[in-house]
Amino acid sequence: MNTMRTATELRELQRHPHEWHRRGLRHPDEIDALVHHRTHGAVPPEPTYGDFFRAA
Repeated sequence: MNTMRTATELRELQRHPHEWHRRGLRHPDEIDALVHHRTHGAVPPEPTYGDFFRAA
């Protein structure tokens, strides 16, 4: 039962962008927006480190 509670808590934490940012990562929705921008906009052909990681 404890495993189920932990999995539920983890899913809840994953929904909040600030939890990703605390770990120096971007939320999946932010990455989706970057991919959309890169595939539909005039941007450099190669991704940069800053596209995926942020200062914590």
